[in-house]
Amino acid sequence: MKKFYLLICILFLVPKLSLSQNERISSMGNPTIALRDFDLDLNLYDFGKNVAGLFEDRTFDVLNIRPIIKTTQGDYKRYFDYDKSFTYALSFDGTKVLKDGVFRGYVIYEIENRKNVNRALNRYPYSGIPFFIADTTVGDFIYSGPRVGFQYSFEITKSLYSGFELNYQLVDGLKSVYSRAKSLWRNIDGSLNLAYKFSNDFLIGGKISFLDNKESIEAKSEDLFDAEIFNYRGDNFAFKRRSQQIKQTYREKSLGYSIQSIITSFEKLRIGLKSEYSNSILKTLYPYGMLEEYEEGHSVFENLLISMKAHFSPLDNLLVGFESNYEDYKSWSRISELSLMNWKWELKEFNIGSGISYRFNLIPLILISEISLGKIISDSSKYIDNKFVNHNKPFYLFKTGLEYEILNQIFVRFGIQNGKFGFEPEKGGKDISINKISLGLGIYSFKFIHVDYYIDYGKIRNNLNQVNKNLNSQLNLKLFSY
Repeated sequence: MKKFYLLICILFLVPKLSLSQNERISSMGNPTIALRDFDLDLNLYDFGKNVAGLFEDRTFDVLNIRPIIKTTQGDYKRYFDYDKSFTYALSFDGTKVLKDGVFRGYVIYEIENRKNVNRALNRYPYSGIPFFIADTTVGDFIYSGPRVGFQYSFEITKSLYSGFELNYQLVDGLKSVYSRAKSLWRNIDGSLNLAYKFSNDFLIGGKISFLDNKESIEAKSEDLFDAEIFNYRGDNFAFKRRSQQIKQTYREKSLGYSIQSIITSFEKLRIGLKSEYSNSILKTLYPYGMLEEYEEGHSVFENLLISMKAHFSPLDNLLVGFESNYEDYKSWSRISELSLMNWKWELKEFNIGSGISYRFNLIPLILISEISLGKIISDSSKYIDNKFVNHNKPFYLFKTGLEYEILNQIFVRFGIQNGKFGFEPEKGGKDISINKISLGLGIYSFKFIHVDYYIDYGKIRNNLNQVNKNLNSQLNLKLFSY
């Protein structure tokens, strides 16, 4: 259900970290190609997202405590979007090295306040499917709930590793005005992982992942009048439902497969290869007659990713990086009762990127710069709206940053991001410009506790001069004895 939303998070600079963002990386402009960092190693765990690699990647105990604040607002939005959003979160993420394996667990509690949501009752009304529901009012939506999960990795036999993970999220939502709609968003996902180490120069891994997502929405009249809800099957077409109580459910199940490999061709060159494939089915359901769950809509998603990343280090203080990615997203949706297809789309992205980081010898300074170039190709056929759109547009994204040690084990960081996207598929904007600036601080003066902090401010602007502004702040207290 989150395919388009996830894609735009990727395009719009949200790093694909499994839990919370790394403060050092974020404050230096969010480089991902050529920076030496504990969370960016070219290995099965960081690059391949293979939990079996946790056994070798994490070799010490640590607990990360993170308070997080995020805000976004602006007039670059769609009809059913909100005006602004405030998110507050507190996370605990700990790693423990055990006698026979490595355990990592986390718990996060989030509160999101969306201001002036226009009619939409779904948490993500623009999610790549044509089916969503709306009422007739503009009001605030507050979402809150926990995310918990764990990973465990161990060595089965010499050079053969296994790992598994399980994550659970529960989010309650409530609209502040009529129809006083309530939302319950539940997500369970996990994976089974294997890895084999042929030698220090060649590792291979595989992963099977699953997802079970469910969003239940209930609108109930608080007086003698019926609640009035509109079931949309496209941008313009909807039918009205009136009752004292109205329910709607969205249920998605997905399976994914991935293989990864890390190769050291010679001492200075390391290469990572990864491919992922997933297939998911999402059903739109509501009570009808004697049926508790009548299938209104049926949507299928198919995703393919092929990725390559390389690190070349001709000198101890110099790192040159290269990456290339190809992603293909496909989906179709039909009205189940009529077996009538009402939307089919495909979205492809190809990008190549390169970067360089250098640590100076005479001064305690690290500089990094990266650039990515690519193309987004989209083809959308909304038969129910008689709307057919296709795009073939290039994009670029430039990042640069620095880290300077101002005092012994005290670091200041700075980063800039600048990009241009010819087309942005989530909101349908054209000629999108992206600008972001970030600052950070690292204090490592104490043996048992490190402190990291970052703050960033960004703008996204389209060709109509509509702007979204984002402000994010995150603190990390890293405890090494707990």
